Amino acid sequence: MSLEEEEDSTWLLALESALHEGVDDHELIGITRGRILPDEHRAQIWYTCLGGGNKLSDFTQFDEIFDLQEQSVVRADCKALVDKLGNEEEDKVSVVCDVESIFTHYCKTRHLKYDSSLLWADLVLPLLAGKMPRDHIYICFEETLEKYVPRESGVGGPVYHLLRLLLLYHDPELSTFLDSRKITPDLYATSWMRSLFASVCSLDATMALWDIYFQERDPFFILFLSLVILVNAREQILEMSSEGREHIITTLSGIPSGLSIDDISDFCSLARYYIIKTPGTFRKVCKENVGCRDFATVIFGSVYMGHGEVCNRVGDLPLSQALCLPVSAEEIIDTCDLLQASPEDIEQVRFFLVDCRPSDQYNAGHLPNAFHLDSSLMLQHPASFQTAVQGLFMAQRQAVASETPGCGQHLCFIGSGREQEDQYVHMVVASFLQRNTQYVSLAKGGYHDSQSHSSEPADHEDFIASPKPQQSFMNKFSSLSSVFKMRSVEMKEKLVEYITNPNGESLTIDRHVSPQDRGKLYRNQGDVFSIEDEDGDSSRENDRFEVVRLSQWLKKPDVVSSFSCHQVKENGYMYKCHLLLMDTLLFVIRESEIKEGEGHVTARRTLASIVKITSKKRHPDLITFKYGTTSPDGEVTITDMDRFLIPKASEATKVIKEQIMKQMEAAKS
Repeated sequence: MSLEEEEDSTWLLALESALHEGVDDHELIGITRGRILPDEHRAQIWYTCLGGGNKLSDFTQFDEIFDLQEQSVVRADCKALVDKLGNEEEDKVSVVCDVESIFTHYCKTRHLKYDSSLLWADLVLPLLAGKMPRDHIYICFEETLEKYVPRESGVGGPVYHLLRLLLLYHDPELSTFLDSRKITPDLYATSWMRSLFASVCSLDATMALWDIYFQERDPFFILFLSLVILVNAREQILEMSSEGREHIITTLSGIPSGLSIDDISDFCSLARYYIIKTPGTFRKVCKENVGCRDFATVIFGSVYMGHGEVCNRVGDLPLSQALCLPVSAEEIIDTCDLLQASPEDIEQVRFFLVDCRPSDQYNAGHLPNAFHLDSSLMLQHPASFQTAVQGLFMAQRQAVASETPGCGQHLCFIGSGREQEDQYVHMVVASFLQRNTQYVSLAKGGYHDSQSHSSEPADHEDFIASPKPQQSFMNKFSSLSSVFKMRSVEMKEKLVEYITNPNGESLTIDRHVSPQDRGKLYRNQGDVFSIEDEDGDSSRENDRFEVVRLSQWLKKPDVVSSFSCHQVKENGYMYKCHLLLMDTLLFVIRESEIKEGEGHVTARRTLASIVKITSKKRHPDLITFKYGTTSPDGEVTITDMDRFLIPKASEATKVIKEQIMKQMEAAKS
């Protein structure tokens, strides 16, 4: 029996035993671990994950009176639905009656008017295919509708504004393109949201997707699945620049129809990857105001829920007019604290804080490691502002490379929190978005709120980083925008030369690299933190790599093993590739997007350079390879890294680790 067959047999036996014992959903999910479920157990696991075992249904009290004003429409939809299932004629009448009872009772108890465009028929189809009892179907339909389907899914619903902000955060170029054509998410994603993709995907693919969806128990998962679809179809979408608006909308709506059951695991794994690369403020319960409702209760939940005060604002702007993704002061403080306590945790969003307040306020007090970019420079001294922006990106690049605690790729702009003073801050943020800068967010409540959430004393001076004998590279640039306010021409010329040279050559840093600088150097890659999109043209990037025939390389006699996977770049883009393990080398070959059967050798790693292979329990298929050197005293220096999404990654990493051990033993002998 192979390792894969043994693993499958083990978890299936554990699952059958757990179902026989009637364990709760937490124990079941601990066994299934995000896997696609066996057909024979699907209905029972769905019912358990949706809370059916703990719910008292009122469906047994249905009076069997079918007297809705839209009853004829309900019956017609039910008949059309049953025709899709292909039941025997004698069974069709019974199934139609069951579904009509479910829809009628739900409308009566919720005081709703039935509307075919809500796609309830598509939503109930997978439940019928799972062969559940009628009362179980009703409970699962009710729970799915109220836990996972956005309550306001019509034009202008808040879920679509949030999806647009997420797309803007991760792929501003694509978001800007769609905005320029006046294509909002409610024009193409309505069927995705209302049916959890059931109306656009095949039944087999939908059921496999729901297997994982119900195990995630995350109502926001639909947003990240939608994000994955858009980002991974970006080239196809951007190539439609000459097409009509309606054609683009129709094409977008139908993209998920291409998903097969074999795509679902990777589809969901990549959605999880985007979740961990996104600030989580919109997921959390609002603690700022009594009676204030968070995004989850605004977007999801029963129609019985009251409307109350909605906390969907960034400053005084409603969510629909938000400039970018909002981040709470609480999340900023908590994230910085967590990263200082556990800097190796790759699952944390790492913010690079940009303080846009006037110089006097920044100097009076600021968050540790916050870069100062005076927003008033944008209008008063445009040239100086552009130079300061270059300094910002250089400082960020240096902070990431040296793994400065609390500093990362995610730009979070901070104002004072007072509208009149922050009028320029939004202009600064907009300028970064216009440059298609990735990972841009705005701190809710500004610096004012950060004080109330910090564990430090409220005195302003306590927020200033402790002075050091030698001013750090970061702090040198943090003071640049303030210095620009001086009218000294000599000072200005020196600073400009310090940040960038007039010949347009690569930026340089006036400090020597020390042994303590153990950051990720990202060799063989472009400027990860440049303002322009790093992967805007993957075909142009591929021109730099050796072109090979995949079939020939996969059959090479010195290939120990090969693994089909996806390489996940720092910006979240995913490329289909193959890992080829040889005696002493590991090759990364990316499949060509132009010629089928061809590939590009994007990396050639020696096994001796692999110092760490890591994954997370929650995302076992997302594997990080870290490369570097180990000193005689055991100190590890990381110089580069790759991240891959590998199906059944445990088997792949086991084979690679075994080969590394063989090489080490051979070297000793």
